[in-house]
Amino acid sequence: MAEGGIAVPEMAEPGTGIAAESPSAPVTLAESLMREAGWGPAQFGREGPNPPYLRIGGRLRLSLSAYEPCFAAFHRDRGPFRSKVGMAAHLAQYDALMVDPIAFEDYFGAGEGNETVFPFGAWLTVRRVGFGGLELWGKRQGAVTLPLEPLTVASAIWLRRAATQAPRNID
Repeated sequence: MAEGGIAVPEMAEPGTGIAAESPSAPVTLAESLMREAGWGPAQFGREGPNPPYLRIGGRLRLSLSAYEPCFAAFHRDRGPFRSKVGMAAHLAQYDALMVDPIAFEDYFGAGEGNETVFPFGAWLTVRRVGFGGLELWGKRQGAVTLPLEPLTVASAIWLRRAATQAPRNID
């Protein structure tokens, strides 16, 4: 919107005729699951100091040969496919992840949310997803591993999308 309440159309990328996308505002993991996977508030846990919460689970891929980590609804719904979302596919839609110290303190206890434990407040790129944790990369931090447990505090994990980003492959 321009001044005076007049809508201004987005400008197209030169030579493409496609409107340019702007970077999205960061969203929490809970918000991203509601938007992208169709989860509702009832699928999250509310008991604890920093709701909403989710569970970490696993599921077989379509090939039935690989077991992958996934976000699992705290309370299952009646739809069999919406209660689990593959972690790698969901996180591939975003270019970076940031962890709030509350995630570590909520799961591991007071005092665990300090910079010697994990680089909090830094945007990190997801390189690999596995049951041993998320392998992340930061410009200043280098390679970092995030255990899966803090991801259960869905209100303390932030995701952001870059402008005109193509989907990434995350193992």
